[in-house]
Amino acid sequence: MSNSPILEPRTISNSDGLNEFNSLFNQDAAKADDAALKLKVYWQRWAIAFDAQSFAPTENNAKILIGKKLALEVETAKFKVAETLKLALAGETVKAPVSPATNPVSNDEAIAIFYSIFKSREVADKEVAKLVNTWDKWSIAFGGEIFAADDYNAKVVAGRLIAKAMKDARTKVTNAIMQAIAGKQISPFIEIENSGINLLPMELEQAKDRLKVYKNFFTVALNKGSKDEHLALLYQGVQSSPYKEEIKDYPQRLSTKDYQKLGAKKESEKPGKFSPYPQVGQLPQIDDKGLDFLHEDIQEACVCVASFETGNLLTHWLGRNALRKGQFWSATKILPILNVVSRVNANSPNTDVDDCVIRDRDRRKRDVPFYELVWDVVSYGDRIASSNSLAAMFKRFETRQGLENWVKKITGNKNLEFRGRYGEPPYLDRPEIYDLKRKKVVLSSTSEGTSGENLVTAYDLTRCVTLLGWHQHLPLEIKLLNAQWNSLESIVRAMGTDACRYTDLAIKQLGLDKKIRSPVIISKLGNGNSDSRNRYEIVYVMLIQFIDELSQNENNSPKLKSFALTLRGASKNAVQLDARMAAEVTEILRRVITDELV
Repeated sequence: MSNSPILEPRTISNSDGLNEFNSLFNQDAAKADDAALKLKVYWQRWAIAFDAQSFAPTENNAKILIGKKLALEVETAKFKVAETLKLALAGETVKAPVSPATNPVSNDEAIAIFYSIFKSREVADKEVAKLVNTWDKWSIAFGGEIFAADDYNAKVVAGRLIAKAMKDARTKVTNAIMQAIAGKQISPFIEIENSGINLLPMELEQAKDRLKVYKNFFTVALNKGSKDEHLALLYQGVQSSPYKEEIKDYPQRLSTKDYQKLGAKKESEKPGKFSPYPQVGQLPQIDDKGLDFLHEDIQEACVCVASFETGNLLTHWLGRNALRKGQFWSATKILPILNVVSRVNANSPNTDVDDCVIRDRDRRKRDVPFYELVWDVVSYGDRIASSNSLAAMFKRFETRQGLENWVKKITGNKNLEFRGRYGEPPYLDRPEIYDLKRKKVVLSSTSEGTSGENLVTAYDLTRCVTLLGWHQHLPLEIKLLNAQWNSLESIVRAMGTDACRYTDLAIKQLGLDKKIRSPVIISKLGNGNSDSRNRYEIVYVMLIQFIDELSQNENNSPKLKSFALTLRGASKNAVQLDARMAAEVTEILRRVITDELV
């Protein structure tokens, strides 16, 4: 649960929607029925605006969906002001999301509305002192400049603006409802940025209904024939991705350093939240409450958000049990691959792994290009061998103890184990990496050493994927040890082919496919059924970078955004968990886009 003193918006039920609809007609059943009949007849003219396009055109559905939209818009307006008040409670200077009321509600009504956004009256009475202390930073925006700074007036001023926002929303939607009943075409309710020129996707606002997002993904999964043996979203495959033709451009996009052209307004930044990327072997400060909004099925999570606005890479880390070690399944396969690149370049700094093959020292199997083997691990293409056997082979280039120590040295986390296999014998037991261009062996297999388990943390995986994705933005002393970009970019392209496309789904769900430019999506899935924990588990490691054109206005260039995450979810129902993971990735992306996460 969140530690915020302010409530989350309520979920609008069908009965809530029906009651809202009937209240439009003062509970006059005959008038309500007549209106519903007209709405049924004119369904196609208003359905999209009221999120009804996928429902059967019936009178009862018209009542429920129209009423739910009305209640949702009012609730959204209420908590938009509440989010502004949350910033004011933190001492930030704010801008009001609506203009102050010209015909305000009574003081008593305003105070009652003020209390309604808090978890209790006691909490509200305690928090209001903060508003008094920061009066000059918020009261004028709320129309309170003529009031004295005290507890009573703070409640009145804040409550009046909440009431105004709710009234504006109710009026807007009610007018649209009456037009719909009259048979007029209704345009979708699209929120407009403060600049007045940039439209937010309708889907971005609708995604605040997280239950609806989850149900949508669950329905999609079922329609695709999802079952425990093959999860349709998790193993959707890169061939379905709208970004598959752009993967070749990912390395160049990750190399961009033109921050001046890709920087948002400085006041949008929260400098106190961001700090330099941690030194090698140093744990970052992780906000262990920053992901409290995630569903309870997400057992461990770590998110790292980047900021490029100062001309240097700064980061903010958030987590839920981010340092609790556990089984992260096949998502850990990126670790030995990164270790191999690091060791190859340590031995031969000028080697590009794209010029290399991995060959059998016993010459019983053909030589295979390095990239193709990594591609097979990530994409689950099974073109050369199984992902598990290839991952086991990549572990053969370092002792188990040595690989574990390398991960500890990189991340600074000493509480991990990384000496396990992947359930199958290595594709090659005695592999070596041969540089075709330089005609020499640049890395050979070694003894395995003592075996053990693969127990790492969400933080470890997030740290390693950020070291890969942000390599070009990091100072030399912080980069992945010895690794060169001309080799790492091969891993970037391979990780662009991950079979899991949760991020693709999230972008589409939020209506961002036409609002972001030059995307990079690299990721690695993991999943399995744990007998000891009696549950199914899914892991998703991902880094995304894109140019956010929603941040652009007349005074502002588009904003370069990037973040990485690792989630491990668990449930007894695998198909439901698959949809849940997609929904939670969507919510994290939504909060990054709207600057709510940091």
